[in-house]
Amino acid sequence: MNTRNLSAAILLGLMMASPLVTAQSDAPQTQHASQAAALGKPVSLAEMEASLATPGRLGFSVHASANWQVPLRGLLNLEAPAAKAAGKKDGDEPIQVYLYEFTHPQHGRFFIDTGVAQGLLEAPTRHGVQAELFQAFGLGKIQLLQSTGEIASGGKPLRGIFLTHLHLDHIIGLPDLAADIPLYVGRNEHLSLSPQNHMTQATTDALLSGRPSLNEWGFDKGEAIDVFGDASVYALHTPGHTEGSTAYVLNTLDGPVLIAGDTCHTTWGWQQGVEPGDFTRDKSQNRISLLALKALSDRHSQLKVYLGHQQL
Repeated sequence: MNTRNLSAAILLGLMMASPLVTAQSDAPQTQHASQAAALGKPVSLAEMEASLATPGRLGFSVHASANWQVPLRGLLNLEAPAAKAAGKKDGDEPIQVYLYEFTHPQHGRFFIDTGVAQGLLEAPTRHGVQAELFQAFGLGKIQLLQSTGEIASGGKPLRGIFLTHLHLDHIIGLPDLAADIPLYVGRNEHLSLSPQNHMTQATTDALLSGRPSLNEWGFDKGEAIDVFGDASVYALHTPGHTEGSTAYVLNTLDGPVLIAGDTCHTTWGWQQGVEPGDFTRDKSQNRISLLALKALSDRHSQLKVYLGHQQL
């Protein structure tokens, strides 16, 4: 297997069918401790949607932390009928790594996902990313625009980090952030199983080392989690990409926004309703979650949508 194919096979730790790992059993994403989040209460989707008509209270900003390029077959299911009809072919696809920031008037400043830490790119082994994994992930192709540390230094201390999921490209900003900041993830995200995790678990564990237990949102069925109990921030369970993948709806001062995470990576995938490809754990479940988010967007034209790695 040449370097390009190896990179495609284990890039981001997401692919489910790499010949390097098919002989191995599934493994969880991390051995880091997890606990039920004390924050948040379940509410109906109808209650959440009703809140979108009310002016929000949150300051909100989007930070493009880095440019990158990865194989399209990981970002988009090229076997989907729409992708075949459009003649979509594999090749390097430009993407970005994002960090979202919001400020609540009472609860303070929060990040959603973590961007990219400059120190991790400069000295990856110091942060648990071995040279082989660094090369296979194509991390050397990352072009840093604004490091997590630079973003974090521009405001008040962080009160928490809400993660869409635990894949490495969403947590490689952690080395720039204080170790005592609470982390929030979807239910059973730490246990999301994949043979790829045999290769990535040690790095994930290293990035989480010394940090408090992961706080899992209390999803039960199809409801939303009203994070602060005041209709300002909601967490939505969007399984498929990983078991605990989570989207967030924020009622900001400039209107409501939907942060879809990697339920959809690309602009074209969102527009055509085509789920991610080899980087996703369960394509069928991912498609269900994607179409649910698209339906939410269709019902609320004022909802601004932010995708996992490209912009609308």
